[in-house]
Amino acid sequence: MHLSSYLRQGGYLAAAVASAGLIWYWQTATPADTSSDSGSGTRAAAAWKDAIGPGALGGAPHNAALDLDTDDLPPDGFTIGDGGQLVANRQLRASFDYFLIRSDGADLAARATQLRAYLKQRLPAATAAQAEALLTPYLAYVRAHDELLARQQLTLASGAVPDAQQTERLANWQAQRARLRQQNFPAVLQRAWFGDDDEVLLEAVAELRVRDGDTSARAGRPGSGFGSDSDAETDSNTLRQQRLHGTTAQAARDAELAEVVRDATRSYETAAAEERQWRLHYARYRAAAGQLQGDAASPGEARRRKLEALRTELFPTEGERLRARASGIE
Repeated sequence: MHLSSYLRQGGYLAAAVASAGLIWYWQTATPADTSSDSGSGTRAAAAWKDAIGPGALGGAPHNAALDLDTDDLPPDGFTIGDGGQLVANRQLRASFDYFLIRSDGADLAARATQLRAYLKQRLPAATAAQAEALLTPYLAYVRAHDELLARQQLTLASGAVPDAQQTERLANWQAQRARLRQQNFPAVLQRAWFGDDDEVLLEAVAELRVRDGDTSARAGRPGSGFGSDSDAETDSNTLRQQRLHGTTAQAARDAELAEVVRDATRSYETAAAEERQWRLHYARYRAAAGQLQGDAASPGEARRRKLEALRTELFPTEGERLRARASGIE
């Protein structure tokens, strides 16, 4: 699942994978890359030998105390299998991502430290150790992901659809990201944690390549160049209704493609920076909302209008405004 999909879902809750999830295994020896959270991302150990367990959530506090100045609490993403093993499903990755993206550490190492502290507070010692065994390779993946992505030089304007050159860079990034996941995680865990986002990106690249080919062919067709009289005649006589009704559908598809590309090319560090900015905006919004007054004639309606104006003033993007509206402040 894409990073922004987690953000849009507020609490980072995602659908469970299969009916019982995945019960993961870990090595009794210390996994690779446990010595530091600041090193370069490398291939992490992907083979676990001994069953994780036993573990139970009985007596563990619900959402251990943590001061995150945001609009929701960490997801309750821990599932224990019948044999006492920690289940490595998508909710577990959502819990990891909540802290690695949403907590207030200045870098990945600081945010990982906060996550580990949360795991120790939230889970019994044995289960926290199981979660740590899965967190270690995931952190290695996050580091390598951002390092590889930075090399692609994929910079797109907000809402823009890639041109032909950018599409090829996007295809190269998709292949590198897929290899990185294969190196760090077995196939069953890849599916559990990342869903079908590689397939979605592949389909988007294929569609963009077809578009680029059609555009090039049309531009080079004799008598049918862009802005030619024949095109103008065709548009006016044959495609008038398509322009009226098809443009909206095309714009909607363009928006979908732009979102797929944005999700696929957003680094974890960029997402974390956006979250820090959001927290600043949200704190101001919450404080200002507490000062709003209605009026005698229609206090509820007046307050809603003022909140809408406040969101427009404080939040620079429509996504932030929608998130603020969904935060429950009315």
